[in-house]
Amino acid sequence: MNKNIILVHEIFAGLDQEYLSKKWFGNDPLLSRQMRLSQDILAVFAVKKSDGKHILYLQCNSEDAVKGSKYPAWKGIAIDFSGFENAGMEGSYVRIEQNEESADEVYFAVADDLCACLQGIKRNHLRKELSIALERWSRFFSLRDNIKLSQEEQLGLFGELWMVRSMIQNDVGIQAIDYWKGPYRNVFDFSLQKMGIEIKTTASKRPYKVFINNEVQLSDRLAGGTLILGFIAVQPNDATGEALRDVAKEIEEYVKHNGTVHSLFQDKIFGCGLGKPYIDSYMTRYIVKEHAFFKVEEGFPRILSENLQNGLGDVSYSLEIGACSDYKMGDHQFWQIVQQFVKEEIA
Repeated sequence: MNKNIILVHEIFAGLDQEYLSKKWFGNDPLLSRQMRLSQDILAVFAVKKSDGKHILYLQCNSEDAVKGSKYPAWKGIAIDFSGFENAGMEGSYVRIEQNEESADEVYFAVADDLCACLQGIKRNHLRKELSIALERWSRFFSLRDNIKLSQEEQLGLFGELWMVRSMIQNDVGIQAIDYWKGPYRNVFDFSLQKMGIEIKTTASKRPYKVFINNEVQLSDRLAGGTLILGFIAVQPNDATGEALRDVAKEIEEYVKHNGTVHSLFQDKIFGCGLGKPYIDSYMTRYIVKEHAFFKVEEGFPRILSENLQNGLGDVSYSLEIGACSDYKMGDHQFWQIVQQFVKEEIA
């Protein structure tokens, strides 16, 4: 956990303790603390005495409030404009209030991120920077319910990031970031115009099995004609191997010199649940024991929607990797196919 979110947690924890003690004085409806983000932006953390809900106030220009600027929002928060009469807290503020649908941990993470994004900026830049940060969180909550990754999600994401890095290292280039669709919950983890790649990662022992989520996930027709199933077997380890942050940081090194691609990668890992500070909290390391690629085509063991009887759907099933051996491709063959489709994509 980084220094900023510890501070945000400490501020709200202190306010919560004061709220629970019921030993406050005065008629002010809020218990509050201040933190200056820049020379002319004040952040005010508050707890409502009436119900204990948390509010973050961010000082803005008065004309922003008068114009009724709207910001991206989601069901966990309410955003409007407010003001204070307290000495040293005069002016207009963007008011970001926690709703019933937002757990404390989630709200605190959002509050920390917003404060981090606004640190050191001028007030006339607040509207733009705040909108960008809130839009990112709005997209995040449109794709995810939880702010933290489960062990299964961490494992799957490790496999996807391993594949992104492998694509960059095998002459696909940094456009691999664009082909990576996993954060958007598309049908396939990687999509080109005429090719799809689905990655399955397991930490289980032999005989290896992977879980197929639905009856379209192994459809080469939906992939544009060519579909590859990538399989990765890993061994979790606390001492050696790579953690999620290690692979993400290595990819970031590859793309950091291209502002557009770097921004896209940051947006995607944020959408996966790897935003700061949580990326550093996933400490499990993985050692890749083996990997394989399989061409999914006629005869491949799978369930397809077009083969289901009327009334059947939402099918999920396990697939034994050993049963796919007839469709296995060598690494060299796989990368030749990928590179050919990439050339056609950018031609």
